[in-house]
This record gives sequence, structure tokens and C-alpha cells, in this order.
Amino acid sequence: MTAFHRLSVWFRISTLSRRLLSLPAWRSLKLLVIPGICLLVVGEVIRVLALSNRHCVIPGRVYRCAQPTPADLRELAEAYGLRTVINLRGLARDENDPASGWYFAEAQTLHDLGLSQEDITLSANRLPPPGELRRLVEVLDKSEYPVLLHCKRGADRTGLASVLVRLLYTDDSFAEARRQLSPRYGHFRFGRTAAIDHFFDRYEAWLAREGLEHQPQRFRHWVTQVYSPGPARSELQWLDPVPNPVPADRGFRLRLRAWNRSEEVWQFQPGDQAAIHLAYIVASDPRTAAYRGKAGLFRATVPPGESIDLMVAVPPLKTPGTYALVAELIDARGSGVPVRANSFVQFGDAAILAEIRVK
Repeated sequence: MTAFHRLSVWFRISTLSRRLLSLPAWRSLKLLVIPGICLLVVGEVIRVLALSNRHCVIPGRVYRCAQPTPADLRELAEAYGLRTVINLRGLARDENDPASGWYFAEAQTLHDLGLSQEDITLSANRLPPPGELRRLVEVLDKSEYPVLLHCKRGADRTGLASVLVRLLYTDDSFAEARRQLSPRYGHFRFGRTAAIDHFFDRYEAWLAREGLEHQPQRFRHWVTQVYSPGPARSELQWLDPVPNPVPADRGFRLRLRAWNRSEEVWQFQPGDQAAIHLAYIVASDPRTAAYRGKAGLFRATVPPGESIDLMVAVPPLKTPGTYALVAELIDARGSGVPVRANSFVQFGDAAILAEIRVK
């Protein structure tokens, strides 16, 4: 075919296409198709953000969803042959608390169905505690499959666990696995929930520092042996003996030494809104605080492996009795996410305790 013939054919096809598009029937079809597509998109957005948010992570092995109702659990168990449900919202202990009703309903349903239930405590708003991550890996290694993962919305904590599953048990690249944590599943990288993205950013940074590429065994090593949630690793010790008993009309002071056991520098500064500091509470029972205080509100830098001495000052406790003095470090920067203060204890670190007897 000559160039002239090709040009002639193209012209005829182009003319025919324009005529077809101009037909009333086609215009009517567009009026139906475009709204239909819009409705499908809106329906999927609603399903992801407000309803079940169900998806497959690994076909035949791992599935994910938002908080399932008892009816949902029965349906999913039958549809996928589930053997284990991993709840990422943590364990609820108070059956009389209406906010915990979902937990006891789920536990009863899974018991009736003969399915295993595993409880992992993660937050959508902060870096995950190393201990809970190690437990999640252990549960995934030893559970009977198929497995269902869920949190409340099925977007953030479930997204983290789903990425972890793809990184541990598939040949996905790092970028491919991270797609489980995306707007497609209801997760957005901004605000408090960006903490979950920062977790995987830390793994990516570690790979870069070590000059390595992602492999499942490397990710397993990093999660179980290397990962630290920012600066939230400490060792606390009293430097002074606890004064017992303490006269009711007299306050007291205790020096405390805090060792930086993390891989990051600790920054102390005046004010408690943008730096690390010590918070402590004196209480005679878990519900009532006799005194709350803070220490370390001054400028100081503590490199990894170094320590800082802090002063815990308590005013007179006028009511005789036995009190608990509990002190813990706080990261007011939000452990890498500058949106809220986080206790080191929330990341699996330990507080320090002293018993005070007042006479």
C-alpha cells in the first residue's frame, strides 16, 4: 500500500469515527456509561473507606479486611476456608466496656467456628513496638492457614501487616510489597497514620546504609534483630536509695540515670512539647494520682550508649499510706512523627518503679 492509499484509508476511518460519535445513539450511550463508571468508582471508595475493605493478600493463604462482624466472620470462614484470624487491635479485658463489645463478639464467634484467634497490639498512629512485631512474625510462621488479618478500618495496621506478609513470604520487590499500604486499601501517607510508612522507610534506609537489596531473610533479620522505634530504647536506674518511710510533711528528691540504648541521639530542651523528657507519677491507687511531674526540661544531648542524670522531685504527700512512684521517658516529637507525644513504654520499653511509704 502506497503512502497515498494509507492516508486515504486513515481519512475514511477518521471520518467514519467522527460520524459514529456524533450519532444520537452514541451520545445516549455516553450518558449511560460515564455515570455508570462514576458509580462504580464511588461504590469502591465507600467499600474501602467505610465498609468491609476486603482484599486478598496472598491467594489461598492470606486475606485482609476491616473489623468483621460475627456474620462477616462466618461468611469469610466459609468462602476462604479460614483457620486463623489475626486481630491487630489488641486484647480487650473488660466485658462491661461497650467499646470492647466487638472483641468479645469476635472471640465467641471464632470459638463457635473452631478457628484460632491471635491478638497483636499495634497502633495506626505510632511506630510499631518491636516485641509485637516479633510476635506477629512468630504467629505468621506458626499459624494454620488460610489467615485473615484485620484492624478497625483494614487500612493502616492491616496494611502494615499485609506488607510484612508480602515481604516475608513472597518474591515481591520492596516497592511491590508496599502497595498493600496505599490509598487503594484506604491508607494515606499524611497525619498520624504516616507513622506506619516511616516504619518501612526505616527498613529502606537500613538497606541503603548496608548496601543491600531487599530479600525475605534480610527483612526477617531486620524486624526481629535490628529494628528500633526511633529513640525509644532506654535503661533507667535509681542513683539514690528510696527514702522509706517519708514524713507526710516533707517532700523528697531522687536522682535517676537514663541510658540511651537506642541508635539515635536523644535531644532534651526546655519545654515538653518538642523533645525527650522524663514524666513521673505518684499514686496510691491506679485511678488517682497524688502528684505528676516532669524532669529533663533543659538543653542536653545524649548520644547512643551515653547516659543523663535527672532529678525526680516530689512535694509533701500529706496523706499517710503506700504510694507507687513510676517514671518513664517521653518522646514529645512523636518518635519521628511530629504529631503527638509517645511514652517509651508504648514501644515496649520499661518504666522504673519505686514504693514510697508515707507516715
